[in-house]
Amino acid sequence: MSSRDARRARILDAARAVMLRHGYRKATLEDVAAEAGVSRATVYNHFGNKEAVFRELVAVETARIEAAVRAALDPAAPPEARLRALVAARYARLRELRALYAVALDGARAALPAALDVIADFQRRQVALVAGLLAEGVAAGRFRRVEPERLAAALLAALRGMDESFVFENRDEAAAGAEALMDVVVAGLLAREEAP
Repeated sequence: MSSRDARRARILDAARAVMLRHGYRKATLEDVAAEAGVSRATVYNHFGNKEAVFRELVAVETARIEAAVRAALDPAAPPEARLRALVAARYARLRELRALYAVALDGARAALPAALDVIADFQRRQVALVAGLLAEGVAAGRFRRVEPERLAAALLAALRGMDESFVFENRDEAAAGAEALMDVVVAGLLAREEAP
């Protein structure tokens, strides 16, 4: 990692800490610079404004969620086990991020439009990942014939609704609801001879 990349990462870590401590609205780039041990000009040179810092934080956190999900997927496991592992890993990571997401309730919604493209790209990658698992299950004869992209988009839309309840309302039962949803989806997907 170059010294510029290391400095940028340090600024992002500082921004995360400052926003967790003060909330998005009250966080300033001066606070971020002080936390990172760099000048305010350095922060501006790397990001330009607070919205850009927030956008990059969203990019980093969505990449971490994606990495955690992919790491949880055992390529030797059947597709239905990987679908369940995907949901479990997603909620494990979201549990770790609850405090950061609370920042969104403190004025970051105004900055959210700056990160919508990052979020949309993340969602497209998640749909592609789930659609790939579904297509693999169909091709292997484990799943009934479905339209993988359509089902993946619907499944992830349902999970996003549960995510909001889980994260913003601290409702742990949403994670259990997501697991129950996966039970129903998998039971419906399994070819007749595989279904319980």
